[in-house]
Amino acid sequence: MSELKAPSLQSLLESERGSTDSLLAESLQLDFEDLDDAEFAIPPTDVLPTLEAVLSEFEADSDVASELGMPVPHATPTPSIGEDSTIRTDGRGGGGSIMRYTLLHGISAQLSSAAERVNAGAASSCAVAAFIAVGTSHGHILNFDVTQTLKWAHQDKHGQGAVASMAFNADSTRLLTGYSRGLVAMMDTHTGDVLRELFDVITPNTGVLHVKWTSRSSLALCADAGGSVWSLSFTRKLGIRGCQSRCLFSGARGEVCAVEPLIMDAQGRHELDQYCIVALATLSKYFIVTVRPRLRVIKYHVLQGPPDCLPLLAWHLVLIQAADTSRSVDPVIVVGRGNQLFFHQLFVSNGRITLLYLRHVQLQGSLLSAHWLGPKCVASLDTAEILHLVDVRSSKELECMDMANAGLVYGSAQFKGLATGGNVSPAFALAGSNACYNSVVSRGTQLYVLGARSLHIIGVRTWSERISYLVKHHRWQEACQLALDGYLASVDRPRKRAQAKERIIMLFKEYIANSARAPDYCLGAIVNCLITVGELDLLWTQLWEKLHNSSTELFLQHISEHIEKETIHSVNPVISQALVDYWLEHSPAKLEQLILKLDWMCLDLNQVLKAVKKHRLYRAQIYLNTQALNDYTAALTELLPLVTPEETDLGNCLLVYVSSCLAGRGYPSGEIPVELVHQVKHDVLRCLTSQQSKENAGDEMPYPYLRALLKFDTRETLNVISLAFQEREFSHELGLSHRKRIINLLLEIMSPENATWAEIGCLLNFIAQQISMQCLPRDRQLLERVLSHLAQEEIANESSRQHSERENAWHELLSSNCLTEISSDEEQLELAERARCYCVVEYLLEKLGRYDTILDCYIRNEARHETMFAYMERHLITPERCIYRQLRRHLKELLRINAKETTRILALHYPEKINELLDLLRREEALLYVFLKCLNDRRSELEASQLELLFELYCKMESAAVVQEFLVCNSGYRLDKAIAIAESHHLNRSVIYLYEMQESYAKAFDLSMDLLKSAAGEEAAKEAQEICALLGRSVTTLPAQELERCWFVLLQYILPLQELQSITKSLLHEASQHIDLHNLVQLIMNTHNVSSSFGDIKDLLMGMLDSSRHQTEGLRHSAGKLCQSLHLQFAERFRNARRGLWVTTTKCSVCRQRLYDHSQVLILGGCGHGLHEECMEEAETQFEQCPRCFTTIPDQSLVLPRPSRNLISISSSLELGALQLKAPPRRFI
Repeated sequence: MSELKAPSLQSLLESERGSTDSLLAESLQLDFEDLDDAEFAIPPTDVLPTLEAVLSEFEADSDVASELGMPVPHATPTPSIGEDSTIRTDGRGGGGSIMRYTLLHGISAQLSSAAERVNAGAASSCAVAAFIAVGTSHGHILNFDVTQTLKWAHQDKHGQGAVASMAFNADSTRLLTGYSRGLVAMMDTHTGDVLRELFDVITPNTGVLHVKWTSRSSLALCADAGGSVWSLSFTRKLGIRGCQSRCLFSGARGEVCAVEPLIMDAQGRHELDQYCIVALATLSKYFIVTVRPRLRVIKYHVLQGPPDCLPLLAWHLVLIQAADTSRSVDPVIVVGRGNQLFFHQLFVSNGRITLLYLRHVQLQGSLLSAHWLGPKCVASLDTAEILHLVDVRSSKELECMDMANAGLVYGSAQFKGLATGGNVSPAFALAGSNACYNSVVSRGTQLYVLGARSLHIIGVRTWSERISYLVKHHRWQEACQLALDGYLASVDRPRKRAQAKERIIMLFKEYIANSARAPDYCLGAIVNCLITVGELDLLWTQLWEKLHNSSTELFLQHISEHIEKETIHSVNPVISQALVDYWLEHSPAKLEQLILKLDWMCLDLNQVLKAVKKHRLYRAQIYLNTQALNDYTAALTELLPLVTPEETDLGNCLLVYVSSCLAGRGYPSGEIPVELVHQVKHDVLRCLTSQQSKENAGDEMPYPYLRALLKFDTRETLNVISLAFQEREFSHELGLSHRKRIINLLLEIMSPENATWAEIGCLLNFIAQQISMQCLPRDRQLLERVLSHLAQEEIANESSRQHSERENAWHELLSSNCLTEISSDEEQLELAERARCYCVVEYLLEKLGRYDTILDCYIRNEARHETMFAYMERHLITPERCIYRQLRRHLKELLRINAKETTRILALHYPEKINELLDLLRREEALLYVFLKCLNDRRSELEASQLELLFELYCKMESAAVVQEFLVCNSGYRLDKAIAIAESHHLNRSVIYLYEMQESYAKAFDLSMDLLKSAAGEEAAKEAQEICALLGRSVTTLPAQELERCWFVLLQYILPLQELQSITKSLLHEASQHIDLHNLVQLIMNTHNVSSSFGDIKDLLMGMLDSSRHQTEGLRHSAGKLCQSLHLQFAERFRNARRGLWVTTTKCSVCRQRLYDHSQVLILGGCGHGLHEECMEEAETQFEQCPRCFTTIPDQSLVLPRPSRNLISISSSLELGALQLKAPPRRFI
């Protein structure tokens, strides 16, 4: 292997066609003798891996070969950089499975060899079509075919610098190349021959930034470093090749940075095929123009972004669904700058080309490039060299890849114009600092990234390829989820759905083949996939056989989850047996839930029935009896004898079952077959009303089944019967006789000897409801029996619910006039009052028109206290209801029930009756206090005497803190009365507050000192601070001598006390503001038992002096500022006073006579209009506006004593009526 030599690049450059052999770097010092070809799977050395082989990794994991129309051979894949950790990926939504990275080893080796052997320089630009062309910084061009074989190499002989840009035409027969010093060359892609060399087709002394072919085969575009765009029309006349250059956009109007022609692949089937459309972008805007058939701007938009970022443009044909569900394939352009991406649709509407905004995507970093990778994704590379894959429809980032180690080539030199002397604008040079227009190109779903000596490909895997990639890396969970998402997304496309199902089945087979060691790994995802696609046979056969001896428990758990979710309703019989055995051992209750959701035909009935009976799974037993055995009475005959008050689950289950059967519904869900509904109802009702059970032992009471249900829960059993009576089987004459029979049976069963009064009461309430609903005939004997129960005065252990049901039944009988033949309304009223059925009493009072006692019914019924106030408000405006009279009569009871609501109604509707009601409550201090408090809380206007009464009640019933809060929040009381009340209750704190409100600070101080002397410890310190605050508030009221006396008294008491030393310093500081400093120091020195040293006193005095000095300095500074402000105001007024008046008229604005006909005139303001002073006095008004031009007279005009303000007098020596001004002219502004 080491003897293989590659031909030199120089020999290739000198040849006409180049060599078909690949170049190898001789500098690779590898020892191949110690390597084993079989172990390391090294490919044969006589030929390097082809491009197809490189891109065929992961089951032909590439789209490049298919893009180029080449078959994909089965060759050994070359490891990519992504696999040896030099390119880092960060998968989002695909775990790194979406983007595929590949390094083209053959081309990279050729670039390294060319740079070292022939000084070709680093790679500078590339182009991809049916060939791959790479240009270098020293003017070399290397052209490769799809097998990475070097077809030919070309070296520029004119010294035109680096290859700045390259482009293949549509059929890949011509390669157009632009150099950094202005040369544009066209080459034959098969031979490498130079067909055209154009030196003067762009702005002189500028380099080429872009060369692009348009949709016309003979038309190309070229952008230079001066920001101009040129069209190159290639001609061939009489065998002579020519080119016509035309300036489309001048750089003097804005430097074009990006050029992107629209290449349509619709082959004449799109309306835009007749146009040659180009997108251009400058540093401030981007616009769409048509070059053919004529040059015209279609649309332009402002483009903002950072000054160091270039604009980005990219076209692609995208399938777009409109709001009216119509679909069209139209070109979409993505425009980017900074971290923004904007998408616009280009289409033809009414014969005009229209650009429609679609959406906006914002990314994290500033962008270097943006390219379409298929119609759904855009790949963007940011300044941190991280590649982001963005889904266009959802605007979400799918995946990112770190390309920092790829060695990305930047074209900054071309944008700075280094090869032509740097004659570019500073803004253009700054924006091009990170230019990589021609080193990152895309084709189809592949992105080509050019490094200095390497070429990299990033592609987007298809859905199937991503699954294969995840499978290869044993990421089964993600592979299953991705496969399932693809299947669910193809719900409206049968062909795609079939392909997705086939791929999931293939994935399952791969799982079976690769899960020998850990068959339970990712089992749940596999089971979910097979159930979703409906391949249950694979689940029951191959997967069960694979897991039969190892992971059956996990398999059964996953199957159980899907049964609970109702995604499957039937399982294989073998698996059902295993499922029953497993859950019988672990959780019989879970087994019952599964049985209820499974189709009974997949179960082993013998096994399941034995299990449910043994483990008392009643619901499952009922389900199997009805569904499998088609027997709707077996469950009743077997289970009803087992019902006891303790067996609540069984009893409730049977009640629901009976209710469902009598209503024609299945249990626990579904419906009974229509042809069986009538028979099922008949059989169930006959079973319930049968006189004897099947296992009659001789001592059995009649009607055992119905008796068992009634004994378990009388009320719910009667509710079930009531629902059954509503069915159509009980609506005709025969059904009425069945009702009578059932009622008679119920009365026979619920006799006083065999039932409690509560149970009998439920039955009689039920009968009353049935009679009131006309479901039973009005039998007098039955009604008397019912009424005797309803009118009982006392029923032992009657709950509030039972009492309410009794009332409701009685009320319904009265409403339906069922009791008129038995007793009168008066008799009924007396019975209802004795039975305390107040709803019935209210109904009868309403019927008899006795409204003045209705409120008693609400008061006596605790359950109706909340609705009582709504009743009163509803009938306040009705005089015959006598609401106020009842309120007054029951005021005390109402206040005890809800004082707030009672007070609200009285204060809102009867404010004039408040005093009368207060008199009623004089002897009930508690209620009086509550009533007054509620009135005060509602901010009702209470009189002073009422507030004082409330204050006295507060003093009796509340704490001192609450009393203090009341005084602070209210102010309508008389202070002397309040002080007397507070003193009578010894509330000294409240008295101090009231003294302060009365401005009797001396009395407040004396009382506060008494509190201080009686306090100790922390309480004394708190009292001292409150006295200090009190004296601080009294500064504006107390005379100075009295204030000084108070401070002296306070300090003389505090200074000798050791426990108050902590607040002494602050008190002295506060006192120094109100006491002469000399007297204060003398007080301190003369105080006996003072433990403070002279140093402490010195610190105190120094602090006082510092405070005094700061205050003096502050006053001096404030006085200086005030003087300066006054000086500035005086100067401004003096300057205004020296200005003259500007007169613009010689006639009075009021009388329209000449101004010089009178002695004095007044100039109004800035307009210059004047009037006679006499005219103004005659008008007897102060003008705010000029009477002539209505200009507002300024308030800040110069103010002088009248009449000399703004005065103009007439000089007798003047002729021609000239005006003489007494002040220099000035104009009001």
